Amino acid sequence: MSALQTITDALLIESIDRASQRVVMIAPGVWPPLAKSIAAAWQRLGSEQVTVILDVDPEICRIGYGSLEGLRILQAAAKLAGEALGEEPGVRICVVIVDEQTFVFSPTPRQLEAPPGASPIAGSPQPKANGIVLSKPPAALEIELGGGPEGIIGRTLGIGALDEKKLEEVAKDLEVNPPKAFDLARAVNVYNAKIRFVELKVGGYRVSQHTVTLPKHLVNVAKKNKDLARKIDSAVKLLDSNDALVGGDELFLEDFGPKNVSQTIVEGMRNAIEETYLRPIKGVGKIIKRAQISEFEAAVADLQITLSAFSKLLMAGLAEQYRKTADDIATAILPDVLNQLPEKWLKQLGNSPSEEHVRFRIIDDLIQSFGEPDKKCDSMKASFLYKDVTYDMLKDPNFSAEVAEHFPDLHLVEEFNAVKERSPAA
Repeated sequence: MSALQTITDALLIESIDRASQRVVMIAPGVWPPLAKSIAAAWQRLGSEQVTVILDVDPEICRIGYGSLEGLRILQAAAKLAGEALGEEPGVRICVVIVDEQTFVFSPTPRQLEAPPGASPIAGSPQPKANGIVLSKPPAALEIELGGGPEGIIGRTLGIGALDEKKLEEVAKDLEVNPPKAFDLARAVNVYNAKIRFVELKVGGYRVSQHTVTLPKHLVNVAKKNKDLARKIDSAVKLLDSNDALVGGDELFLEDFGPKNVSQTIVEGMRNAIEETYLRPIKGVGKIIKRAQISEFEAAVADLQITLSAFSKLLMAGLAEQYRKTADDIATAILPDVLNQLPEKWLKQLGNSPSEEHVRFRIIDDLIQSFGEPDKKCDSMKASFLYKDVTYDMLKDPNFSAEVAEHFPDLHLVEEFNAVKERSPAA
């Protein structure tokens, strides 16, 4: 007889069903048919003649070393026999002792691979052997499992007992993140593209485009002023190219990040990211190498830190600029407003208000119409969106040629066989 053998669930069940003295099992997990056979042996042989030790963890079920149903079958059988299932975290070998015969074999991750004796995965070789059969377990193992001279007192494996609370925790975890049911009999061709489409968005940082709206009752008055008329329609730009927030060119670290951050600096960081990682494909979008995605995301994270710092500086700067802009406009249009007071002001200011009161009212109306500075900073964010490249695109010679202009040494696609997930009906 060959030393290496094919140990299947059917072989184990046949041996356990004939057991007359003892059944001992230590394994990562258990599937229902084998669990039912052990449960029947528990009733037939008595509580002290059966020992079961498992790694009770939801990942065991997700990998395919066993199932929640198998666990519950054995938990119910142990409870009926007045015993408990033993826990041994991290065990990754199976040992089943039936009377004087010992099966030692490797567990099969059945979500990924068909076990010996089952239908093979298409295109994959069928495992021929997964373990050995011994007449008796090694003496040291016998002691560790509680079968030595000291009996259960000398047991060192699986001394923790599974309780209902732990089992329900495993059940809830599997309900939230259940195992995938793969159809191991069906293999499909899949591909892994070495590029992805990515759209980088950086919003709200072009402060030179920020404007404030003038109140309607002051727009016509402001347009009479030649200097203002050239700058306004119904809105006024807050910052010009000479402002530090627009054209600052230095970065200094402070408590919350860069100190002298500007539109120019943010623009430079964005351009550097695009030039380093992104490449345009005409009429389609921009691509990035998959191998560079983590570096790209780290660079965008740095950009976001800079934007957050810029947002704080801008918020403080705009509050000051709101006041300055309102003061400048009030000074420019005060004579015209005094000549033609808005009707809505007359009840509050009277027919002959002082210049100071009118000036304060102009400034107050302007600042209220400008809105809150923080709202102009809300959109100052960096984000990105990935889209996968289709198989047809990767096989399109024109697309491949254009990608090759940017990445001449890049092999675009990796193809291989993989199993499909079974449908719920299956």
